[in-house]
Amino acid sequence: MLKIGVTDDHALFRKSLSFLIESFTGMQIIIEAKNGLDLLEQLKNKSIDILLLDLQMPKMDGFQTCLKINELYPKIKILVLTLKNDPATIQKVIHLNVQGFFSKNTDPIELKNAILKLNSNGFYFEKGLSSVIEKSLDTTINPGHKALLTDREMQVLHLTLQELNGKETAERMHISPRTVEKHKKNLMIKTKSKNFIGVIIYALNHQFLKLEDLPT
Repeated sequence: MLKIGVTDDHALFRKSLSFLIESFTGMQIIIEAKNGLDLLEQLKNKSIDILLLDLQMPKMDGFQTCLKINELYPKIKILVLTLKNDPATIQKVIHLNVQGFFSKNTDPIELKNAILKLNSNGFYFEKGLSSVIEKSLDTTINPGHKALLTDREMQVLHLTLQELNGKETAERMHISPRTVEKHKKNLMIKTKSKNFIGVIIYALNHQFLKLEDLPT
């Protein structure tokens, strides 16, 4: 059973989201919090696997909350929920250690897939985010100054973008799931990224990937 936390300052949205998630098989809402401070207080007595986190909140917003969660509860996987999907916001999220970005304008049915992918793959890339990421690219970067990525690492990167989880990627590559995770960690280390979204941005900036490689 996946233990889920929802943090959003809008009570109606928070309650509706929790009700929706409770309808998904194998998921349970453990925490409902109205801001980051409320979340941190509840986490003293409760544990969760995945946190759905709004960015715009009073007292302690999503950016501040991410920093505290990463510091105090690094095993919690964070899925950012927001109405803001502009390049500036994406850039700020990239520099946080979050595992996924989900627009509140996305079909609610896709939320179940997002949570499952986040849990099994440690990463969720929202379809339709490609156009926003395109605007976030740094065209001034010299592609000649880039990390050396192995063929195996590139294969893991491409399969991850195809939404294959760790087990599926391992089967496709005829390696162990543990080796897949090792490749993912190496990708983040080599690209100096805090999350897999950062790896993708790096790969696009340095021409390891093309925009058409991203899911749409």
